[in-house]
Amino acid sequence: MRCPQRIVSLEPSITATLLALGRRECLIAVSEHDARLVGEEAIAGLPRVPCTWAIRAADILSLAPELVIGSIPMRSQSVKELLQAGIDLLLLTPTDLRSIYRHIRLLATLTDAVEAGERVIQEMEATFEEIRRTTTQRSRPRVYVEIWPRPRMNGPAWHAELVTLAGGEYVPPGPNRQLTDEEIIAADPEVIVVAWAGVDHPPLAQVYQRPGWEQVTAVRTGRVVTVPEIWINAPGPNLAQGAVYLAQALREDHPPA
Repeated sequence: MRCPQRIVSLEPSITATLLALGRRECLIAVSEHDARLVGEEAIAGLPRVPCTWAIRAADILSLAPELVIGSIPMRSQSVKELLQAGIDLLLLTPTDLRSIYRHIRLLATLTDAVEAGERVIQEMEATFEEIRRTTTQRSRPRVYVEIWPRPRMNGPAWHAELVTLAGGEYVPPGPNRQLTDEEIIAADPEVIVVAWAGVDHPPLAQVYQRPGWEQVTAVRTGRVVTVPEIWINAPGPNLAQGAVYLAQALREDHPPA
């Protein structure tokens, strides 16, 4: 099988995965958000295009790609435009760590980097195991991770997995959904992790000022914290470092940031 040599990546996680596989040479364009995760130097000189949600066929036709790789969230109209333009499109739907490993293996197979793919996964698992080992003796605080404030949204299933291995109890149960203030207050999180998608420096004061939240333990004790959101929101090899950030945030001596 000949590997695609002209790949357009529409998501930071996809770019991060291809870089981790040692396949930068396959990339001819990346999403305009990727530098926040992989750094500007890693993708210097590559054209930037909108992400999967906002992409249009016109944005990438001139690049003449062999393959465009995107992920959820996506819009049916955007997908339709790309397919009608005759562009080969691979769309990933990550949900949990197991599916993320599967996608890493898929991209590794597509780019003839199978051994590298297994190494990337092994390194992720080794980091996760080390975090588990160092957090087993801690108390397990109830943890609410918020990825968007209006409406209140929690994150995907891999957030719950990361919280668990980082030594916390994920609340309220049921990831990837809109929440009400009432159920968050009832869950009474002891730590609130603010990880608003696309926001590098969320205003934590807004959380403390929410009506009714003064009775939430995390608010009363000043344990509303933030982490570099893209490291836990982007479903790629970066989740290993994201789990490190999360474990640090759950430490009792971690100050609000």
